Amino acid sequence: MVLFFPIATAVYAAFLLWLDRGVTHIAKEDRAKHKPHEHQSISIIIAAKNELHNLPRLLASLAELEYPQECFEIILINDHSTDGSKEYLESQSLCPNMKLINHYHDSPQIIGKKAAIQQGIMTAKHDILAFTDADCLVPTTWLSEINRAMTNDVDYLLSYSIIKRKPEDSIWRMKNFERSVYYALASAGLYYHIPFTSMACNMVYRKSIFIKSGGFDGIGHFASGDDDLLLMKMMPHIRKAAYNCSPQMHICSIDGTDAIKHHHTNIRRASKFFLHPWWLQGLSLFVFLYFVLFYYQIALLILGEASVVALMCLLIKTGTELYLSVHHLHLISRAKLGALYPVQILLFPAQFIFYAIRGTLGKYRWK
Repeated sequence: MVLFFPIATAVYAAFLLWLDRGVTHIAKEDRAKHKPHEHQSISIIIAAKNELHNLPRLLASLAELEYPQECFEIILINDHSTDGSKEYLESQSLCPNMKLINHYHDSPQIIGKKAAIQQGIMTAKHDILAFTDADCLVPTTWLSEINRAMTNDVDYLLSYSIIKRKPEDSIWRMKNFERSVYYALASAGLYYHIPFTSMACNMVYRKSIFIKSGGFDGIGHFASGDDDLLLMKMMPHIRKAAYNCSPQMHICSIDGTDAIKHHHTNIRRASKFFLHPWWLQGLSLFVFLYFVLFYYQIALLILGEASVVALMCLLIKTGTELYLSVHHLHLISRAKLGALYPVQILLFPAQFIFYAIRGTLGKYRWK
């Protein structure tokens, strides 16, 4: 125990610095891209299940997109909705270039959201596919930024998303700081060509790569994973991945005020541990054990029994975490969220441990 914490801290800190290197380089690549003269054709694909309360906001934001209408299409898949979404979408007039697909039939091989998304992908006319969710608001410059970042050699693109409970709320939420950590992990992974994770609400990939990788074959029977599990399948076929840091591509996700729903969302995300490859399981297990040991050392510190070496390790952990998180937040122009880190020092590891355990038990509710 005496030796493990310093060694584990050195490995943990080195890993964070390695991630920061990836974040730095992929952000530099994004900044080097300039606005192209031509407008590429883009298909926007959105699956919506019982989202009647969110659809008017979503469509209003899509209607404001500053991009030639002849260069994009909107494919909205009504996924088994029973709340009146079908009738509303059939009567909407905000987005004249929207195609509505009413999806009510899954197959044993592909179920849930993946089945709806696959139907949308197969319907899409264009190779560049942009994805968001029904509870999101897209900026007017969303497609323009996708057009800039999706150069000829890029097959996969990710950008940041802010979470609010209501559209008028501020971004000062612990969840947004936590989210930025996972985006830092995802963006570094894209640079190193390692599929750590992804986020479905603001991602772009080519239809040709989806088909070449076999799409959802083999993972379609899992309820979730239309982002990270799919990326793991597609990564060997992706020539280059990109991360758009610009706030002009950031979307806003309205997740509501239902704490139970948030709880089950966290369980669902953590439940994919056994679906991940061995190396990612090993990394997750290492972080889990390190966080447990971190709390043990904090307890010793409170009792006045912590060694000088342990105290130095705690300072190293804190310093590298703060550096990575604030640096990434600065790159995506959200630096002020770094002020939340002092609380997250203790909160984030606890949440990670809890949902790692709870997620392995499964049994979550998803609409």
